[in-house]
Amino acid sequence: MKSLSATVRRPTFEWFAVTLLCSLFSVLAATEGWLWRIDQTIYDAVLSSWTRPPSEDVVIIAIDDASLASIGRWPWSRRIHAALLDRAREVDAAAVVIDILLDAPSRDDPEADAALAQAMRAYGRVVLPLTQATTGSTLTGEVLPLEAFTDAAIALGHGQVEFDPDGIARSVYLWEGFGAARHPQLALALLQKVAPDAARRYPAPPIGEGLDHQQWQRADWLRMPFSGPPGTYTHYSYRAVLNGEVPPDALRGKILLIGATAAGMADAVPTPTSGLSRPMPGVEVQANVFDALRRGVAVMPLSPWVSAAIAATLVVGLMLSLLYASPRTGLMASFVLGGLALLLAALGLHLGGWWFGPAPAVLGCTLAYPLWSWRRLESAHRYLDAELIALEREGTPLGLPADYSGRSAADPLEQRIRIVRQAAQHQRDVRRFIADTLEHLPIGVVVIDQMDRVILHNERARHLLRAFRSDSLLVALRELPWPGYLPMRDGLPDLSGFSGTRQFELSPDKKRHLLVSVADLFSESSGRPGRVIGLADVTAMHEAQRSREDTMHFLSHDLRAPLASILTLIEGYKGDPAMQLEQVPRIARYARSALDLADGLFRLVRAEGSDPKDFVELDLAGLVDSAADEVWPQAHARGIRVEVDTRDAEREEAIVRGDFSLLRRAVINLLTNAIKYGAANSRVSVSLSAEGTDWVIRVRDQGEGMAADALPRLFKRFSRIVEEGRDRPTGVGLGLVIVKTVAERHGGSVTVESEIGQGSMFELRLPLRLQTAPSVAV
Repeated sequence: MKSLSATVRRPTFEWFAVTLLCSLFSVLAATEGWLWRIDQTIYDAVLSSWTRPPSEDVVIIAIDDASLASIGRWPWSRRIHAALLDRAREVDAAAVVIDILLDAPSRDDPEADAALAQAMRAYGRVVLPLTQATTGSTLTGEVLPLEAFTDAAIALGHGQVEFDPDGIARSVYLWEGFGAARHPQLALALLQKVAPDAARRYPAPPIGEGLDHQQWQRADWLRMPFSGPPGTYTHYSYRAVLNGEVPPDALRGKILLIGATAAGMADAVPTPTSGLSRPMPGVEVQANVFDALRRGVAVMPLSPWVSAAIAATLVVGLMLSLLYASPRTGLMASFVLGGLALLLAALGLHLGGWWFGPAPAVLGCTLAYPLWSWRRLESAHRYLDAELIALEREGTPLGLPADYSGRSAADPLEQRIRIVRQAAQHQRDVRRFIADTLEHLPIGVVVIDQMDRVILHNERARHLLRAFRSDSLLVALRELPWPGYLPMRDGLPDLSGFSGTRQFELSPDKKRHLLVSVADLFSESSGRPGRVIGLADVTAMHEAQRSREDTMHFLSHDLRAPLASILTLIEGYKGDPAMQLEQVPRIARYARSALDLADGLFRLVRAEGSDPKDFVELDLAGLVDSAADEVWPQAHARGIRVEVDTRDAEREEAIVRGDFSLLRRAVINLLTNAIKYGAANSRVSVSLSAEGTDWVIRVRDQGEGMAADALPRLFKRFSRIVEEGRDRPTGVGLGLVIVKTVAERHGGSVTVESEIGQGSMFELRLPLRLQTAPSVAV
């Protein structure tokens, strides 16, 4: 009991330990950010796989390589920018963002700055960027556009983007500034002018006291949902717009973002949607930020504790499934739950803009399966080792030790698999041994379990019950004539806890008698017992008893009657010698009758006790001739001619194995019977012929014949047929019984055909079973 309790507690404890370990690891990984790089990779993949169409009114004017080749190398004269603004004013563009830092005056053409400022004032919808001032690696202030440009622009905004530790730009701060976060992000500054209602969702943060006014301040962090990879938004070359190659309708009412995209001069940054292509230019980053702010969409990272809770929940769910499921199902569950974490993160990002890192949950599920499988495998190893040792001690069905020899494997698991394979074969041998033993039992056996189902039975039981399926066996058992005094349960005797075996002699019909044994089978797992039922056919015992009773009856009557008559005749004429001599023939007849009866009983007993192992090879043709010679005096006395036909034996030797004297007596009895019941001065024929694998001896007479209803009684003990109008036959009725017994002991049969007025024909059929002795080399 202690061992069983420990066996139950150990897997439970290990399950709790594995569950706690995996859950704790997932929670720590989520809260401490151990898997942030994997989470960011998953985030980039999800964001890249489910993009949204860009706004059609956002257009990028690209300072590309073609523009540099056409207009000249950078920096261009600011008169060129003024000309572009004039072009935007002519086509009535909604607003222009010049993502170029204009912090230094033009040295070649000082008047160009004034021209650009004038163009900006004339257009009236230009937004300019500012940036951080650095000295070495130290932020020292802000870099603003020239005062003329600052006064001419309608808004200023910073163009800073935030880089994660892996160097990918995924977010921005909406408000930044040196000393206080007072400058909106460049895209937000644009939004404030073109869509004030949408910009109110992003108010300026309060400038609090106690801030370090010598540091760069930031507020309102925003993770950007990109519309797609670089090139997603409509791009027009700066040169093409300046030269009027772009139709006015393509620019009318559009928001134009002017920035560098040429190789070597663009402030390009890697983004989640860049993939393996080139980085995204800064001006296109601003287009993505503006589009997201105007639509009011953003990615909201959830608390790390949310990721931890989801991870712990999935790990516990997986461990519960591993506790009850098969290894294959557990493996599928680990993949399904890990995929579910990824699916929840993806759906949350695209449907609600929420994001949590699924890597801790995926890793927890991935870790739980091998850990638990390892513990289960260890437990299985321990159990198998213990069971194999116990099995080896039990030995084989024949008492020999189980054979676990053979080449040892280097892998312990392979070694155990080999041992288990041998143990399984050993168990199959045991089961086969039990099944063969049960099948060859001389009695029928039926085993019924607690649910009244037949689980074991043998051929003898099927034969005795005359049922060949499990359900029909149970029906046949219930239909047996059980004694009425027995309490019954489910159609079978209820032993009411009786620990022994109860036996009943039942007669399913008038011809068969069965000795039925019933015993209960108890198990520790069920209070309701099963049953084992044994069936023995005692019909032969009943027949033997009846035969003995019949024999005693006839002995007491037929044998005592002539002996009593002899004594009566001797006593009655004791004083008269002449009368005694006169009664001698009668005394002789009575004595002969008693002798015939004793002789018939002796021959019957000898026939019934004959052993086929003592049979020898013999010639049937000579046997038939000898039997015909034996009955010739009787036939001659009645004027009957006995005709013998053994022509088939002349072509092929009629050799069988048997007892010569018994077979000769059987043929003599058939001939004597034919002579006795045949007509006087008639003919009796006896023939020997081969039919297939049998030799057939036929004896035909020319007597009166017998009625069909009398034929079944011919081969019964002490049975004699008395036809109306005919004398009572002599004899005791054992002749044909002897013939039948001899035929059956030799594996053959005897039959009769007879019709009234046509005589009778008896057929003795013997199988040809010639077995030659093996030759011995000398």
